[in-house]
Amino acid sequence: VIVDEIHAMARDKRGSHLALTLERLEHATAARPQRIGLSATQRPIELVADMLCGTGAPEPCAVVDTGHQRALDLALELPQGELEAVVSAEQMGDVVDRIAALVGENHTTIVFVNTRRLAERLAHQLGEQLGDDVVSAPHGSLSKDRRYRVESRLRSGDLRALVATASLELGIDVGPVELVCQVGSPRSIATFLQRVGRANHSLRGIPKGRLFPLTRDELVESAALLA
Repeated sequence: VIVDEIHAMARDKRGSHLALTLERLEHATAARPQRIGLSATQRPIELVADMLCGTGAPEPCAVVDTGHQRALDLALELPQGELEAVVSAEQMGDVVDRIAALVGENHTTIVFVNTRRLAERLAHQLGEQLGDDVVSAPHGSLSKDRRYRVESRLRSGDLRALVATASLELGIDVGPVELVCQVGSPRSIATFLQRVGRANHSLRGIPKGRLFPLTRDELVESAALLA
């Protein structure tokens, strides 16, 4: 039994459901299934291992830790003027212009935002600058066929920019991506690492991400996240 991205299960009631289901599976099988958990961002790793193995494990769970540090190309991008409690229309325009410039410098860029409303707005504004035919904004409410068309265009290299919410974190094959932009604080170091990790996703590739805080509070969070 392979549990991929196990860190996403460990933090809430889905983890409790998983643990119960694994015990039921073991009760129903003649031989104890081997359990394997995978994640690049699980911490603390021993606690996650205990959750995976359960209480009745005949032997301790083996932990394979290949280290957490890797080379990353990360930077903050700030609009003109001092950030306040709420982002101004002029500053949001600066953010859109800068993202459009970055998209122009790379073949494929994923722009992560925190709300569906912002995803649609940003995709529209980028489409006005770059062309609607090279920008798309898939989200969870899209039909299966439409999402499949978007993902196919992304894999084939027809799309230059994809504006996405957390619904894109479901492990789809997005093909080669050179840059990930995060607009607003991702609220979690693990979430940011997962998203940036989609850029240059190869054995020797260096993930490249740019973080765009929109408020004064998000600037503090983002600076701490990069540190």
